[in-house]
Amino acid sequence: MPVIRKNDVVKERPVIIVLYGTPGTGKTSLATTAEAPLLIDTDRGFDRAVQRPDIVVTASCWEDIYNTEIVGSYIVENGRQVWKPGLIGECKTIVVDTAKAMLDDYLNAFAIRQDPKLATNSLKRYGVMGEMFKQFVGILRSNNSDIIFICHDKETQEGDFIKHSPDCTGQSKDLLIRIADQVGYICKKNGNRVIEFEPQDNRVGKNVADLQDTWIPAYGTKEFSTCMADIIKKVKTAIVNKSDAQVKAQQAVEEARQKLADAKTVEDANALIEVAHGLNKIHQKAFMNQMIKELSAKGIDFDKDKKKFVKHEEVA
Repeated sequence: MPVIRKNDVVKERPVIIVLYGTPGTGKTSLATTAEAPLLIDTDRGFDRAVQRPDIVVTASCWEDIYNTEIVGSYIVENGRQVWKPGLIGECKTIVVDTAKAMLDDYLNAFAIRQDPKLATNSLKRYGVMGEMFKQFVGILRSNNSDIIFICHDKETQEGDFIKHSPDCTGQSKDLLIRIADQVGYICKKNGNRVIEFEPQDNRVGKNVADLQDTWIPAYGTKEFSTCMADIIKKVKTAIVNKSDAQVKAQQAVEEARQKLADAKTVEDANALIEVAHGLNKIHQKAFMNQMIKELSAKGIDFDKDKKKFVKHEEVA
């Protein structure tokens, strides 16, 4: 079981991206510009994409997706049981088109075939489906595969505006959004296609990597041929950088706490104000409160009017 300690550098890992949008916005064509894609096609629409992915799996049931040929299986090698990946081992990116068909149709039907009682117990059924889905995703991630789930756009009226979201049933959609690193809405602006990751009142989104709206290059250009691969690379880099920033921020807090513990004079206390202001914003208020409490026990109080520390007897 891998263990990551507080100050460890986090290595690059596979990412999960959900793309959704209206028909004709080029979701499948965009997804297949990822590195070495394997397309799991449940919509029979791979031939509408601009280019053919490395491998296409046309699926009409869960067993067409989750099997030894596609996913892999354990084999005995040199007296040891080892996992041998199937077709996923030949590719870097797994594209599922669409997530709704895979989850709401295929996996739902498979769960009921395994246990017919689940047909009348939706709560338990979605629990079983969730576990099966997480097992499937876990195998792909252990293979170091990036995953792209494609969804159609679902429009719902919410007050005075229409909200856009990935078209899946509530439980499936919640599961997708929870495991995803990025959720992007593909739409057209001024005749150009763009991916919007940032969540807004009128659309569902997720933007762990803090990506700006991403314009999709025109078909046939060199930039388009690697568009999704480039986006995935940016997401991975941003996640690693965030991890590094978290480590540095935590180290800065620990150093500040040590200086607080060593502080003995008013001068030491006031010097710590600058230290507090140099911390990550999320830590500043908590550290200032800690300073006020601990320095008060040393006879040094914070004068709110003067906005500095003074000796206890000098407080107005």
